[in-house]
Amino acid sequence: MSDPQQEPEGGVYSKDYWDLVFEQLGRRNLFRVGIGVLALLYGLVIFAPFLAGDRPFAFEGVDRAAYGSSLNSLRAVTNGMLKLVEQSDEAYLGGLEQAGTLGRDGVPQSREEALRLEVDALELRLDVVGLYLSDGASEERAALAVFREKAAAGRQAFGGGDIDLATALLGEAKDLTRELRKSLRPLDPKNPDRGGVALQSRRTLPLWDALGPSEVLFMALWVLLASWPVWNRLLNRIVLNGDRERIRDWRRRKAALVLVLSVFASLGWYAAFGTGDDMYKNGPHKAGLISGAIVALPAGQLLGEGTGVFEPTWPPLTYGLAETHTEEMFRPPTWWWWAEIDEAGRYVRGPKSASDEHTGFSAAVSPVEVRAGEPARNSKLRHLAGVDELGRDFLTRLVWGGRISLTVGILSALLLTIIGVVFGSIAGYFGGSIDVAIMRLIEILQAIPAFFLILMTMAFIPADVISPIFAIVIVIALIRWTGVARLVRGEFLRLREQEFVIAAQALGFSNQRTIFRHVLPNAMGPVLVSAAFAVAAGILTESAVSFLGFGIRPPEASWGSLVNESKNAANWWIQLFPGLLIFITVTCYNLVGDAVRDALDPKMKL
Repeated sequence: MSDPQQEPEGGVYSKDYWDLVFEQLGRRNLFRVGIGVLALLYGLVIFAPFLAGDRPFAFEGVDRAAYGSSLNSLRAVTNGMLKLVEQSDEAYLGGLEQAGTLGRDGVPQSREEALRLEVDALELRLDVVGLYLSDGASEERAALAVFREKAAAGRQAFGGGDIDLATALLGEAKDLTRELRKSLRPLDPKNPDRGGVALQSRRTLPLWDALGPSEVLFMALWVLLASWPVWNRLLNRIVLNGDRERIRDWRRRKAALVLVLSVFASLGWYAAFGTGDDMYKNGPHKAGLISGAIVALPAGQLLGEGTGVFEPTWPPLTYGLAETHTEEMFRPPTWWWWAEIDEAGRYVRGPKSASDEHTGFSAAVSPVEVRAGEPARNSKLRHLAGVDELGRDFLTRLVWGGRISLTVGILSALLLTIIGVVFGSIAGYFGGSIDVAIMRLIEILQAIPAFFLILMTMAFIPADVISPIFAIVIVIALIRWTGVARLVRGEFLRLREQEFVIAAQALGFSNQRTIFRHVLPNAMGPVLVSAAFAVAAGILTESAVSFLGFGIRPPEASWGSLVNESKNAANWWIQLFPGLLIFITVTCYNLVGDAVRDALDPKMKL
């Protein structure tokens, strides 16, 4: 764990406190195991879109459904823009008040904002229509360009305050939509005699387009942290020339470099691809390929004339988070001995194959539907962790559910550590009546059972007021910060009489600078240990709250809420796999916390 550094020529390098800490951590195999497993778990949940999802990495074909719906809705969107332009501000606000949406989040509260949303919707539809028009359809593209110019001019006239001109231009654009529906009607390959525009296959990147800046931020952060031993070694040797003093000075710069590069990657992704899509929604490709609404065809070929076939590349687990196979509900892992299902949809063996003991009849079943990209009906890889009560792939939900569980653990530990450090440092540094008041507050909070207080608070927080994820984080932090505060207070009581603190006060430094620049860095050892254990405690608390039904709501999932999906021992996989992941994660955090605590102990450095 220590930086690979070379001793400077002509002298012996004197190791500082953190050099000794890193050296002690590097000697502990259990610490390495804990860090490695945690890095793997965080990598799995951060890169969940690439591991489990129903969006292909790349797709070549024609989305007939998207083209048709975009073309047919041009008139409705243009009509909505026209009504907003003709309407007065008072009439618009009156309509919101009558509908009960005045002041509601997510509802545009002005005509300008509503018109902007309509313009965005119109541009999206025009982009879809233009995407699949063939390169040779010059007349059709020209007609589409005229319509786009009319709508844009109407929007610009409205922004300039010329309502009459805006109304006239949008009215003309609305009249053009009728002609566009006729001239751009797609050719049906099954009925070519009816005529229409031959759509051209295009290459798209559905999975990449769905990624948002926040996901790219954490992906970049994970890659930089996971590869730290490699690039840190190269930076120390090539840029810093093995100079230990420079390496020591660059510790904070390296941490800042990781954060800055991750933020720049996120901003660059936003500039290039926008905000992405909701990854919790089912993608259209699997169902569309089965129904024929989407046709896979090599890029550049015309629909109905092309002869090639394009095979999309799917993630390893080709199931969406909310995708259901109701005919397979509560199916055990497909490698289990009684998971085999025949063509009719009945179990071949095991307890689910038996008929009713009184009537002799079996329950009605449906054949298993194998969708595009999915393994065969009885492939051992079809559902490696089984299926839940709605027919959703359980391993997919485990991967995505880990995002919430691990996020709650990290955020709650960070927030409670900040609160505890602030209160503990103030109490320990100033002492007197301030110390007494803060300690009485801590004792009151600790006198109340923490888990009961969390449950009571979660029960009275409406889900529409604050997201359950952030509610759990905030509640855990507001109740569990007392332990960190007591540790920090004790360290400050020990350090405030030290000579360097007295010197800072004599030099006239402010209390804020003395506390956070001089005393706190020397009291961070116990704080780091407590933070590691707080992450594990936060994960356990979230799991328990969600298990009791006060936490995460469907369709979102966490490991705790997944355990709660079935209490029937026959559905053993529902309790086993999430519980095992919770156990592994908490154990690894405890191993890391123990190793850090021992490494910070001066007696262990002898």
